[in-house]
Amino acid sequence: MSIAILASSVGIGAVIGYVTNYVAIKLLFRPFKPVKLGNITVFPQGVIPREKKLLAKKVGEVVKNYILSEEEIRKILSTPEVKKEIESFLDSKIDLLFQKNIVEFISKDELVEKLSAFIEKFVSEKFPMFASLVNANMLKSVLENVDLNIPLNKVFDSKSVKEVLKKELDKFLEDIPKIIAKSEIDKIVEEKVASFDEKTLEDMLFSLMQKHFSFINFAGAVLGGIIGFFQYFVITNM
Repeated sequence: MSIAILASSVGIGAVIGYVTNYVAIKLLFRPFKPVKLGNITVFPQGVIPREKKLLAKKVGEVVKNYILSEEEIRKILSTPEVKKEIESFLDSKIDLLFQKNIVEFISKDELVEKLSAFIEKFVSEKFPMFASLVNANMLKSVLENVDLNIPLNKVFDSKSVKEVLKKELDKFLEDIPKIIAKSEIDKIVEEKVASFDEKTLEDMLFSLMQKHFSFINFAGAVLGGIIGFFQYFVITNM
């Protein structure tokens, strides 16, 4: 038995196995466009560029049916962690909101106008006997000299507002899965994937499956080496 020949047989088999798998993986993506000689296709387009539209459609279906399905979104939104984050965000925003003054949301002139109209209407409806004594112009002149920089927390109970908003938010969160389901997310994903150029698609898939492709190359080398090992004994014993 020649160790050098055996080693060469195993080595050559390993190289062939590695290169074969490497080329096979590359042929999934390359060439980006079919190589033609006149009207004759010398080398066909890579499998993935050729089937890009079908791939885009399948990715969209997978996202819609398995990753962002109505049921999956509902599970995500119903987890204690997500609910806690949403409530914490809501609490912080409401606390900041209630520290602001009313005039930060509405101009003083508009506020005076609305308050005057409201008071005039209230008096005329509830106390008609005093309606002649109260009119909008009089009220405006009074309110224009009043400091209306009033913090919201002096007018509204922030705790009560939080409770109301949390109830409404819970209802909204229940509707989100249905809203997303109606948004045709599969079509959005399909159009996005289909818009990728061939090089971008190759880079994206390679980044996702680099370890798997490397393992396939390695497995090809091992298998090629094993074939070379047995081939040596078959040839030497013929």
